[in-house]
Amino acid sequence: MRQLIVIFLVLLASGCGWKPPAPPQARPDTCKDSDGPTADTVRRAITAVPIAVPGTIWVEMGRGHTRNCRLHWVQIIPTIASESSPQQLLFFDHNTPLGSPTTNPKPYITVLPPTDDTVTVQYQWQKGNDQLCCPTGIGTVKFRIGPDGKLQTLGKVPNQ
Repeated sequence: MRQLIVIFLVLLASGCGWKPPAPPQARPDTCKDSDGPTADTVRRAITAVPIAVPGTIWVEMGRGHTRNCRLHWVQIIPTIASESSPQQLLFFDHNTPLGSPTTNPKPYITVLPPTDDTVTVQYQWQKGNDQLCCPTGIGTVKFRIGPDGKLQTLGKVPNQ
């Protein structure tokens, strides 16, 4: 009986000190505003995108950049938007506009966490009898700045 109690206490004590490993910490963002496009550059790029929803204008809904601070993106939507409204992504090499990877705006765009030099974009689309809220088509594509300084698509933009 005494051995059983000792074993129980040893197991109890060894279990008390265990902690699950902490998730890896995200690297701090070291990019400065001056690494990206100026407000005027973004404004000109946005006004160059054809209007997708009559009676609206494009407005910025998000932005980000790669960890090396070179490739920047701005996500735009119409001023009157719903969950299935078309969106567009505009890319920049610092302050130089690179344009959009798609000629036509697409709904359901999500920009995923970037790597050092690549931005991954998740596209979703409706299939069959999908409701507007819940598209089941999904695919991702990566973008980076190519050796020629132009936006390079790694893979194919889905449902194009």
